[in-house]
Amino acid sequence: MIVIPGPASLGLGWRIASELGVEPHTVEHRVFPDGESYIKLTKPVQGEAVAIVQTTSPNPDTRLMQLLLMAQTAKDFGAKRVVAVIPYLAYARQDKRFLDLEALSLDVVVRLLEAAGVSDLVVVNIHNEASVRAIEAKHGVKVHNLSAVPLLAEYLKKKGFDRAYSLSPDKGAIYIAEAASKVLGGGFNFFEKTRDRKTGEIRMEIKNLDIAGRRAVVFDDMISSGGTMAKAVEALKAQGAERVAAACTHVLYMPGAEEKIRTAGADPILSTDTIETPFSRVTVAGLIAGKLRELG
Repeated sequence: MIVIPGPASLGLGWRIASELGVEPHTVEHRVFPDGESYIKLTKPVQGEAVAIVQTTSPNPDTRLMQLLLMAQTAKDFGAKRVVAVIPYLAYARQDKRFLDLEALSLDVVVRLLEAAGVSDLVVVNIHNEASVRAIEAKHGVKVHNLSAVPLLAEYLKKKGFDRAYSLSPDKGAIYIAEAASKVLGGGFNFFEKTRDRKTGEIRMEIKNLDIAGRRAVVFDDMISSGGTMAKAVEALKAQGAERVAAACTHVLYMPGAEEKIRTAGADPILSTDTIETPFSRVTVAGLIAGKLRELG
């Protein structure tokens, strides 16, 4: 299999190639003054299975366009199969219509990928597990959704969070806290979160937990503005938690997010390298390489 690290995932692409024992085939790329992207493959792909590694943050529209250009070009030059490795998949949060006349963003993105010749989509902790079923029911693309939560939990276990309490900031992500608890062994729970669909305002119902004097970790799939994570951390600290870590698969690194979470009392804040940020302490290269070996 040929591994092509895209412009947004050069480091992770190289690490995946190293895990597979193959040489990465980078692309030539540049962005013109008007914002358009130029892409050129640097090695032949005729008759080969190709894995294109390209995350979609920051600048999701540009990153998606670059991915489409790489995928279509690989197909044009004879790749027998194109696997899109998108560690963080933008637009996945809009996997259904919450309000009348809304765009179904995830559906649009997957249609474009399919039209560009992508047969398999490898993602990490997609925002909603139901998204996977929705994609496969409507499209010919096979989705492989991997979880980095056990990797994050293993890292924290080695850093003194063994037997720590695992929490998710809303009921929909309880499966994340449960998976983490299987590694940390300290039990799990969730807070109840509601979001105003028009204003985006978050309300969180705070449960009373037997957390005084204990360590805890708030696990989520992503940190964006930091508001949800900060509220959860603050609630745990208010109930007497000795130390609270904030862990997620994807950090979008929005302005002000880190300050909110640190002010709430989180120590440490960590994520994976699905998006390269200062918080990327855990790599998903081995996780992704394992799936690519299965796909051949």
